[in-house]
Order: sequence, then C-alpha cells, then structure tokens
Amino acid sequence: MDTLTHALSGVLAGRASERDGAALPPLRRALLVGAAAAFPDIDYALFVLAPADFLNLHRGPTHSLLLLPLWAALLALPAARLLAARWRDCVGPCALGLAMHLAGDLITVYGTQLLYPLSMHPFALGVSFDFNPWLAALVGAGCLATLAARPRQAAALTLVAVAAAVAGQALLRQQALAAAGAGAQALPQPFSPFAWQLVVADAGGYRLADWRLGGDAPLRWREVPRPEREAAALVREAWAQPVLAPFRRFAQLPALYRVDRHADDDCVWFQDLRYRFPGRLPTFRHGVCRAAAGGAWRAYRLSYFSDGRRQAL
Repeated sequence: MDTLTHALSGVLAGRASERDGAALPPLRRALLVGAAAAFPDIDYALFVLAPADFLNLHRGPTHSLLLLPLWAALLALPAARLLAARWRDCVGPCALGLAMHLAGDLITVYGTQLLYPLSMHPFALGVSFDFNPWLAALVGAGCLATLAARPRQAAALTLVAVAAAVAGQALLRQQALAAAGAGAQALPQPFSPFAWQLVVADAGGYRLADWRLGGDAPLRWREVPRPEREAAALVREAWAQPVLAPFRRFAQLPALYRVDRHADDDCVWFQDLRYRFPGRLPTFRHGVCRAAAGGAWRAYRLSYFSDGRRQAL
C-alpha cells in the first residue's frame, strides 16, 4: 500500500477509536496515528543508501510485528514532546498506526517480514496490488467525511467498507484460482480489482494466463522458462552471477526480461513475474552487464518508468 493511503488509514483508525475523556484531543490523536501509520515506509531511504539490497530490506525491520512495541515506544518520545503530552498517552496511538500499516501491506503481494529479526519470510495475502486506487479513493473519501458531523461513526463505517472491499477482492482471487485449476497462483493487477494474472509454476518454468471477471473466452496459456532453464548460455551465465544474488533472493517468480547487445557491452535483464503487467513496464527489472569483449559482470537495475535508463548497483 502506498504511504499516503497508509497515513490516511491511520487517521481513520484514530478517529474510529477515539473515546470521551482521552488524554489527547481527538484531532491531534488521529493525526498522531496517521503519522505513525506512515512511519514504517521510512525504509525507502534504503533505496538511496543501499539500492542493491533495498528489495530485501524494504518491509523488514520497520515492518516487524515483533518490533512494533519498540517502534511505538520510540515514536512516542518525539510525539510527546511535540504535542506537550505524556509519553504513555502517545504510545497507544503510535502502536495503532503501526498496526494499521502492517495490515495494509499484508494484503499485497510484495511480502512483509512480520517476524523480523527471527525470520525474513515475506508474509503476503496477495489480494490487492501494492497501489490500489480504489481503496485509496475510499480511504480518502472517508477522511473527508470525518470533517463533517459524527467523525467517529464516519471513520468506523469507512473502515468497515474498506474491509468489505478487501474481502471482495479475496473472493475474486478465489474465482480466478478456480478458473486456473489446482496448483495455480492468482496475482492482482494494478488499477482493476477484476483483473488477475494466473501462474502455474514448476521446476522448469511457468505457465501464464490473464483472467478477468466476466470474460467468456478460454484462458490462453503461454510458457516462460525459469532463468536457469533458458536455452541461451549467456542468460544462464548472467543469472548465476554473485552480484545478482540480492535480486535472486527477492524474486519469487524470476524470469528473463530481455537481452541487450550493444557495440560496447552486453546486458541481460530479469524480472519478477509478480510485477509483470500486460501493456506496462514491469516494476522491478534487475540485471548484469559486461563489456562486449568479455570481462566482469556488473549489476544494474532499469529505472522505474524507463525501458532504457539504467542505474549501477
């Protein structure tokens, strides 16, 4: 879930849980919950500090359920000073905001390391794309509704509506899985809750198909090999490079994106099929390049929203 929607969902949780006689004024408490709900995404700074490891570190320490009490206690320190309130009165709202963030990320496909540092396993329900404009609009409308009369009731109703929307997406996912048959995964697509990518994975590769609610045409399956099973030796060699280890750890459905051969160097790019969308650039494309005459491979990534600009890792 995007950071703004996280923050606004925190505001809704703060308004819905307010009670008479609370130590913090209702609006200040709601804003504190919203700020805490945005905090875990501070790990986006790792994109600048450690771009090669960002994919594995994002949604790690700051997104841990085990570390949530620690983060809440730490966030309450500056919050208490800023709001001229007692520390203990700020811990609860901070914990609520952090919990809202974890819930919002858990429904996506990226994966959230809830048990960090005991485990780096990425938990993911996979019922919503990372940015869901429909949920974002619903949350935003709910925040506007809290500016009118009865903000507590408006916030609570909005959260119920969000939960119902997520449940609806879970039902759509089950329909997509039923259409694919046993052993398939259903991956949500951006911008439409009714579109899903179906993936059947085995040791050799993947079978992919696009499913949309109401579509009458039979599923059209296509096969994609795993990188280590590609026919071209260059691709297999590139995939095995140690400098590509961070991307291999991240990609749950790795596949070849393309091979670029230039006058001065050769590049082999890979993608994670969880973030492959018909008619759009895949989100994460990492690869390796080396001089055309040979030499050491170097790791790169293709920039977001660009199919040619690359960044050294």
